[in-house]
Amino acid sequence: MQWLTLLSFAIPELLALGVAFALLASNARTGVGRRLGMIGIAVMLVASLAGLALNVAQSFALQTAGGDVHRMLSVLTSLRVLLNVLSLAGLLTVVWGLCRATRETPAP
Repeated sequence: MQWLTLLSFAIPELLALGVAFALLASNARTGVGRRLGMIGIAVMLVASLAGLALNVAQSFALQTAGGDVHRMLSVLTSLRVLLNVLSLAGLLTVVWGLCRATRETPAP
């Protein structure tokens, strides 16, 4: 039951990333901006899915914790920081792609 709660917290972000990816794939003009945007969204999607897996692993580890919980939590916290940096890189890639796409737009 606890895994369903973890999944319910992740679903809005996963849905938003999926919709963003679909919009870029179907509606954006082809080019460098679109490619960078799709790469950024994909990186953020991977980070989100890895974060969900990390939450499930943490939940499972806490339920079956036998020994050094403090060390385990510090490792999980370090992994979360790395996932946040990965998501940040994805967001910056999306913005970079947006900047490239708007610069490539011819003036009317």
